[in-house]
Amino acid sequence: MALTNIEKHYNKHPEDLRLQRRHGIVEFETTMHHLHRFLQPGHIVLDIGAGTGRYASALMAEGYRVKAVELVRRNIDVFLKREPTADVVQGDARDLSFFPDDMADTTLLLGPLYHLIGDEQKLRALAEAKRVTKPGGVIFVAYLMNEYSILSYCFDQERIAGLMARGVVDKSFHIQACEDELYDYVRMEDVNRLNGMAGLQRVTVFSPDGAADYMRTRLNRMSQETFRLFVEYQMSVSERPDLIGAGSHIVDVVRKVS
Repeated sequence: MALTNIEKHYNKHPEDLRLQRRHGIVEFETTMHHLHRFLQPGHIVLDIGAGTGRYASALMAEGYRVKAVELVRRNIDVFLKREPTADVVQGDARDLSFFPDDMADTTLLLGPLYHLIGDEQKLRALAEAKRVTKPGGVIFVAYLMNEYSILSYCFDQERIAGLMARGVVDKSFHIQACEDELYDYVRMEDVNRLNGMAGLQRVTVFSPDGAADYMRTRLNRMSQETFRLFVEYQMSVSERPDLIGAGSHIVDVVRKVS
């Protein structure tokens, strides 16, 4: 069977290493900070699109019951090498029919919506996450932000004019991903629309990385103390509305209300 674009990407760019680099550490630590606001002892966590299990492993070490789903076989193999007893299955975020309704206290979608193109595909994943989450439970949904790609890829790499001429970037500078693209990019109005269509209620929204992706080389030059303070800074400002959307990701924390 031919490999999908997603499988090709994660076979070439190991996800496990990304979250161990400094810009990835900022994202990981900030996300864990917010997870701890909602998790309670005995909670069942469902990690959809678990990658190589960095979040799942951390939560397992803290005593939470974690069930994981991952599409890419290589990622599962890396995960199981580190956590041989992990409860992980191969599957697609759009079809979790092997899980019952209302099973998880907290559900993580910290990657699948990056790769699902258009509202219809994203809504299928959101509907499944909603179905398997207990009433009143929260879902952490990560998105890739439009402006980061516009600035770091389209402008910085001198691609913007050509992409606009081809219609890949529209006149409002919003990326219009085609079905065969690896990533889809959103703005906050897109996320708000999806929540309304999915019947999900926002609890909070935060930027897990802020300026970190723009500052990769600077982060690597920082002393340990300065970098520690940068992580604290990002945790402190991650929910500021004047900064949401400026980084490469957001995490929308939404509640299943019915």
